[in-house]
Amino acid sequence: MANSKRTWTLRTKLLMTYLLVVGVSMIVLFTAFEYRNYYNANKRLQQQISEIADFQSSTLSVPVWNFDEQSIRLAMSTLTNNPYFISGTLLDDYGHVLEHVGPKDIKPNSEELQVTRDIVFSGSERDEVVGKLILIFDDNQVQNQALERLIFDSFILVLLAASLVGGTFVSSQRLIGKPLDLLLKGIRRAKAADDYEAVKWQSTDEIGQVITAFNDMMHHQVETDAALRSARNAAVEAEARLKDAIENISEAFVLFDNQQNLVLCNTRFKDFYEYSEDDIEPGIDYNRLIEMDIERGVVPAVDHFGRSYHDLRSAYNWDTSGSIEVALTDGRHLLIRERPTHAGGRVGIQTDITEIKRAERELRRARDELEHRVEERTHELQAATTEAKKANRAKSEFLSRMSHELRTPLNGILGFAQLLLMDQRHPLSDKQSEYIEHVLKAGNLLLELINEVLDLAKIESGRISLSIENIDPSSVINECVDMIEAYAADQNITIERTGDELPDHYVVGDFTRLKQVLSNLLSNAIKYNVANGQVKLDSSLGPKGFWRFTVTDTGYGIEAENLDQLFQPFNRLNAENTDIEGTGIGLTITKHLIEIMGGEIGVDSTLGEGSTFWVDIPLSDDSIQRDKPQVGTDSLHTPKRLDGIKTILYVEDNPANMRLMRELITQLPRTNFVEAGTAEEGLELIHQNKPDLVLMDINLPGMDGFEAFEVLRDDPQTSDIPIIALTANAMPREVERGRELGFKAYLTKPIDVASTLAEITRVLEESEA
Repeated sequence: MANSKRTWTLRTKLLMTYLLVVGVSMIVLFTAFEYRNYYNANKRLQQQISEIADFQSSTLSVPVWNFDEQSIRLAMSTLTNNPYFISGTLLDDYGHVLEHVGPKDIKPNSEELQVTRDIVFSGSERDEVVGKLILIFDDNQVQNQALERLIFDSFILVLLAASLVGGTFVSSQRLIGKPLDLLLKGIRRAKAADDYEAVKWQSTDEIGQVITAFNDMMHHQVETDAALRSARNAAVEAEARLKDAIENISEAFVLFDNQQNLVLCNTRFKDFYEYSEDDIEPGIDYNRLIEMDIERGVVPAVDHFGRSYHDLRSAYNWDTSGSIEVALTDGRHLLIRERPTHAGGRVGIQTDITEIKRAERELRRARDELEHRVEERTHELQAATTEAKKANRAKSEFLSRMSHELRTPLNGILGFAQLLLMDQRHPLSDKQSEYIEHVLKAGNLLLELINEVLDLAKIESGRISLSIENIDPSSVINECVDMIEAYAADQNITIERTGDELPDHYVVGDFTRLKQVLSNLLSNAIKYNVANGQVKLDSSLGPKGFWRFTVTDTGYGIEAENLDQLFQPFNRLNAENTDIEGTGIGLTITKHLIEIMGGEIGVDSTLGEGSTFWVDIPLSDDSIQRDKPQVGTDSLHTPKRLDGIKTILYVEDNPANMRLMRELITQLPRTNFVEAGTAEEGLELIHQNKPDLVLMDINLPGMDGFEAFEVLRDDPQTSDIPIIALTANAMPREVERGRELGFKAYLTKPIDVASTLAEITRVLEESEA
């Protein structure tokens, strides 16, 4: 079989040749294109690194100059947004690290990937290097991108080689040539003009991505340039505003750098020291300024305290903060306040305080004059106070003496009158009993007047003492009604109770004084009522924070024009012309007591219908916890009978009072009565007889009752003998003293026979228990 020689057609040859040419061309173009891309990528990376370094160094100049840590940290942190960035270090002009971003001790892949820029601050006179910026980048991403593009483009090349020759040629021209031409034109336009017009090409291939990346890069570059220009403009404007503000402040302003050289000052500073433009310029030394001030005679070399001006300003050293005052030779005074800056410099504010110093001198003169006047007035006031105290003591002593002198005879009058009525061995006739009752009535009225006058005097002098505590309103009502019911029954008056019988909260006040107030209102309601009248006593919640007691009567009422005079002392509103007894002081005392306890009293009255008195007393925050009543406890309080004969010793210098007590003691069975006219005699009898009870008068000739009590208390043989004080001295301080000493009871004259007998029996029972 003959071998047939394989032939190649021209089409085949052309096709092969075209394919070879196209293939080789495409390989060459592909290689050149990839190399160019890689070269351009590296070039762009270098350009971007250089631009970033230039931008960052320019951005950091002002913050580094001002040592603005927050702005430095913010500017450095933006570097981490760059994908090629590894680490960055910001140094000050001394080589100290101000800020570091990224890992430390990193070496770049090549020297081109590490850039260094000086931080230059453009001042008003000259540029100054204030720091250094060191940035390190890597090109791994560029290499990886180049490798990815190479693999991808190789794959495309294989596919294109297998495609139709004509389609490959046309497609390559359309898909590669045209976008590259657009990209090249865009690059040229961006290079020739500041404004950038984006390359208009829509494609997702590598060229499209390159164009998109190029457009993004140029857009970012435009924004960066705009931001940089804006930041520069803002910095310039801020500097101008700062200078304008410093120039227009009313105080003198001065700024020195860390070398103690003048940086900036305003016109006010120059005017203070009369500097000319040639005398003071930025850069002049701090100490030179002080020397110039002394040389030109603006400040005295030595002040009136003998201090050197130079030493004074030097002592106010560079690292301190505070203020000093400087007196200029022309009479002006300056307040200098300086403090160090973070950059090591010093900033100062100086204020003209001449007027302030003048005002201080005037103020000192006025103060001295005022102190002199106050001292004079103080002496006058002390003298007046001394006289007032003497008058007050004299008043107190007078009241005490009058109380004692009035109560002593009243003690005999009321005591013997009560004994006459109680004497069953020698009973009185009906007429005599009536006379004695009139004597008791008049004596009790006189005693009431004495007590009320003393109460009023204590209130007006501010010497009344209160025991403020939580009080159950129902307990006050119960005691007042129990005490007044007998009097109401004698007058044929009915008492009706309304309101809350078991309130939830306490009231705040003095129990005794509150009972005195309500008893006085009830007594008046009965006293000034009509025959067979009625008194209504209400206890309920009043205005916010208060409890209200209301006493309403069906009496004669009060005319409206007389209501303002109701609480005046000794004003009975013409009731003194009637047969109704009274002193006209009770309501005055009642009003004062209520107001002292923080309450309020008022009255509403209709003539011919009756009157309503209301009292508001503050509520307590504490609630009343009521216990259940216990059965069978009354037997515990049944008085014990006195067994055996009891000896009672009475020390009294007044014969009438001694006789009264002697007759009174006869009412007690199985008792012996021993008499002593002085404390000394009483002490001797006590040691001889050791009585079961001692009744001790306080106002005695020689040793008084208080001194005798202390002698008995300090003696072990007599310290257990119970002692009852019985005196006409009813002043509060004396009563309080007696209770503090330890008297079993403190009875005041004139005595109530029944109460006195009950108190004597109680003390004897307690001593026997």
